[in-house]
Amino acid sequence: MRKNIKQNEVTISEENILKLVPIHNKEFKYNESGCIDILVPRSKIEFIQRLLPESRKYMCANLDELGTTVWNLIDGKKNIEEIAKLLEEKYGEKVEPVLKRLTLFLRNLYQNNFIIFNKDKEK
Repeated sequence: MRKNIKQNEVTISEENILKLVPIHNKEFKYNESGCIDILVPRSKIEFIQRLLPESRKYMCANLDELGTTVWNLIDGKKNIEEIAKLLEEKYGEKVEPVLKRLTLFLRNLYQNNFIIFNKDKEK
């Protein structure tokens, strides 16, 4: 069975992945430990979402220290290759193999609609 792909959805392939520019697609906040909590609406129906009390409107996807660093590096300007270089500079061997780990993490964020990708970055 073939899946339908939305027209504006970016296809992630080996050739273009390093040039993609991730962009936040969800609201977020910092928790008490200084890490990011991505706010996920409890309902996809806007009317129902508005009816929920403020304290129950969102579920949180909690990021660890490394995930928080990646999230903070996502600024709509840096591509994946640039983010990987910055992670290597900050964490060194702790993040090896950096590209494999970073792309896996970003694919997970993308599949959960936490980020979107801009097409190739023009320099």
